[in-house]
Amino acid sequence: MPGSDISYRAFRHAWTGKPYYPPSAAARTTGGRSTVYASWNGSTETRAWQVLAGRDPRSLRVVVGRTPRTGFETAVPTAVRGPYFQVKALDARGKILGRSTVVALPR
Repeated sequence: MPGSDISYRAFRHAWTGKPYYPPSAAARTTGGRSTVYASWNGSTETRAWQVLAGRDPRSLRVVVGRTPRTGFETAVPTAVRGPYFQVKALDARGKILGRSTVVALPR
């Protein structure tokens, strides 16, 4: 193997992933109900998502207080039509770790 400090071995260590960029959000509506998709690739502390919605991007309110993270991307159904949405990543204690930009439903 080249070099004196390269190894074929892998080691496991506890580490915390804290991305430099904010969480991502997307939304769509079907049959009068909206689904908001939340993800934050690399975040190891995100345990749940909070969803905010509103009629304009400056007047969002919490519509889903806490829904568990279900993997890389979490789909959160809501009866709220928005059309503007934002997600907040929550840790195990409910502390906000990060927030997405505000997204709008496609027209």
